[in-house]
Amino acid sequence: MLEFSEVMRKKLKTIDLFAGIGGLRLGFQNHGFETVFANDYESKCKDTYDLNFSNTRLTVGDIREISSEDIPDFDFLLAGFPCQAFSVAGYRQGFDDEKGRGNLFFEIARILEDKKPIGFLLENVKNLRGHDGGKTFRVIMKTLRNLGYDVTSQVLNSMNYGNVPQNRERIYIVGFLRKTGLMQNFNFPQPQVLSKSIIDILEDPTKIDQKYYYNDKPLFDHLKKYSFKENRVYQWRRQYVRENKSGVCPTLTANMGTGGHNVPIVIDKRGIRKLTPKECLLVQGFPKDYKLPEITDSHLYKQIGNSVTVPVVEMMAEQISEIIFSPKAIKNKTGSYQLVLVN
Repeated sequence: MLEFSEVMRKKLKTIDLFAGIGGLRLGFQNHGFETVFANDYESKCKDTYDLNFSNTRLTVGDIREISSEDIPDFDFLLAGFPCQAFSVAGYRQGFDDEKGRGNLFFEIARILEDKKPIGFLLENVKNLRGHDGGKTFRVIMKTLRNLGYDVTSQVLNSMNYGNVPQNRERIYIVGFLRKTGLMQNFNFPQPQVLSKSIIDILEDPTKIDQKYYYNDKPLFDHLKKYSFKENRVYQWRRQYVRENKSGVCPTLTANMGTGGHNVPIVIDKRGIRKLTPKECLLVQGFPKDYKLPEITDSHLYKQIGNSVTVPVVEMMAEQISEIIFSPKAIKNKTGSYQLVLVN
């Protein structure tokens, strides 16, 4: 059996793989999890990550070159593994992705096999489930089960499960070691009524830098043809403007802002503008005190678009914590806590 002290009850150890700017970590650390290792390949993520997390800073490097022996022991694995190979917006090459991004899932499997943590949470694009006629997803689930884990998955939309005004569907895969019997206690969160709209996110127009406005930029000649309304979100789709009439933001993407493409657009008293990086951060459910470094907006937009919606993750983290440390299930006679393994 695995032994845990009262201190460990409050601080389960996690590792944060493909960490980006720490969205998964934030959701879990708000419920007593402590990150002991964090890794991402993108060096610019370190500027943002380290600015917000004073301990366990981001290790930049290729996960394929990091030995399991060099990763501290941990209890729960977090990974938003690269989604471009499976995304509708990408090439959908999956495991055959020429950049090797699809095969990075097997690095997660390697670490799970070597370290045998209690469980894991993985996040990816909705299309992962249907990629290659479902073959890719079946391989992933079979691999995880063959490693000794009970596994479940569900697609969650941020506007229905995180109370944030963003239409963002992502698949979440949760697993627990089969011998713990913990999966029988896990359920994905119930949907919530969305009570926030984009107007709750927007910053004061008088405090927004002029660079975010299109009034004096070439794209304005295209945008001014459309009848923009306040409190609505629009999106420039290379050749046309698309309106979201529900008052929520379209899915934030890694390429938003690149050439003006995909960036959410609003109109306020000063004119037509794109959402600022800070506003996009709030659309992802990050706390208002989360800091952004002095790097280019293109890097910030990419990082935020690649991240997760924090409140969605937080709801799962809360339940996972309660499951692992259910006093009824694991409190022993001495008052300490232990995870009882089921034969």
